[in-house]
Amino acid sequence: MRFVLLFFVLCIACAREAPDPPQAQAPSADSAAQTFAAGRALQARGLFTQAEQAYRQALQQAPDNPQYHYYLGVALHAQSRFAAAQTQFEQALELKPDYAGPRIALGKMFYDVHGKVEEARQLLTEALELAPNAVEARYILGAIHQREGQLQQAREFFAAIATADSTHLQARLQLGLVDLKLGNYQQAEQQLRQVAHLSPHEPAAFLGIGQALLRLGRAAEGQRALERARVLDEQNAQLKAHQDAVRQYPDQPQAHSNIAALYSRFGRLKLAIEHYRQSILIDSTYGLGYQGLGTLLQRRGKDDLAARYYLEALSHDSTLAESHNNLGLIFHKRGELEKALKQYERAVRFSPATGFYHSNIGNAYLEMNQLDQAQAAINQAIKLDAKLYSAHILLGDIHARRGEFARAIALWENIPSGGATSKALQAKIAEARQQLSAQ
Repeated sequence: MRFVLLFFVLCIACAREAPDPPQAQAPSADSAAQTFAAGRALQARGLFTQAEQAYRQALQQAPDNPQYHYYLGVALHAQSRFAAAQTQFEQALELKPDYAGPRIALGKMFYDVHGKVEEARQLLTEALELAPNAVEARYILGAIHQREGQLQQAREFFAAIATADSTHLQARLQLGLVDLKLGNYQQAEQQLRQVAHLSPHEPAAFLGIGQALLRLGRAAEGQRALERARVLDEQNAQLKAHQDAVRQYPDQPQAHSNIAALYSRFGRLKLAIEHYRQSILIDSTYGLGYQGLGTLLQRRGKDDLAARYYLEALSHDSTLAESHNNLGLIFHKRGELEKALKQYERAVRFSPATGFYHSNIGNAYLEMNQLDQAQAAINQAIKLDAKLYSAHILLGDIHARRGEFARAIALWENIPSGGATSKALQAKIAEARQQLSAQ
């Protein structure tokens, strides 16, 4: 059976800006417009050098188009070529004096690059007069006030944005952080918790929550929030290279599969599902995408659907050891031990150095009461991974099944406390001791 999966992809804009001014398109401008559109697509992928070339080609055909000058400036700015970017922004304003976008870009650049506070404020204020709904200009003005220590003014800007658009998480985040600096700890905590609820992987929100809680005397809660911020920071650092790869190579299924695997490891399951689905939308024969979706479904207890995805994955790539192993786990759970064993053995064939695949073989043989085969598989698992404590427990189970309770107890008692569920292990030991005393 083949799956037809229908999805949609949201394109991520590289930079916020005021709405582009409407451009009158003459029939002769079609080629320039197409080249410009290609530049926008390259820019969205973070390919700024290539985008620059596309914008320059568009300008060769339409040199008086202010929008083309503006976006060329954006591409140059992204490459830290600030003087050249400024020239293009100023050229756009010469051609269209009421264009808000270049004013916003210049205002941000004047502050961030040159430290020209008043010039930046003037340009951003002018942009707001021309385009009152230009949220980015309002946000940058708030950020300038915040960095210059004018916290109350900054708060007013961020609060205005958050009131008009409750989904503007950056404004709400900065509003919470400003309240924190102003000593409004309860307001800060409330605002930042709302941000964390809507964006649960934003480390700055948890950092602010932790700091607010510490100042409110709630030390234990505060430390937990600070630890969460630290973990998210580490995760985001690991994700960055994969996020860049997806942006630069959006049509490569492997880029989506790689980041999906990392999202899955970090428990960001919705994002993992989106990227696995995207990988098989790009290539319907991409086995790793089906395997990834199967793994996520299996984790949610949807074994029947997961099994279908594993079979689909294996129909495209029979060497996927993880699909064989996980399919074996589903059969094992159903009590279909012969089928499970076949899948485990295939997993070992394609990934012989993976210890827990051998351990699964041993577990299946143990339940089939074929103890010699079980012990051989478990010994191989331990040889490959001495810290695979589940294999040590199974080896103890084999000894106990043979009536060698003293050996089982000695083995189990040497397992580190973190290596197994202590209650279950202690129950095994207690039962073995009873059996030993009865001998």
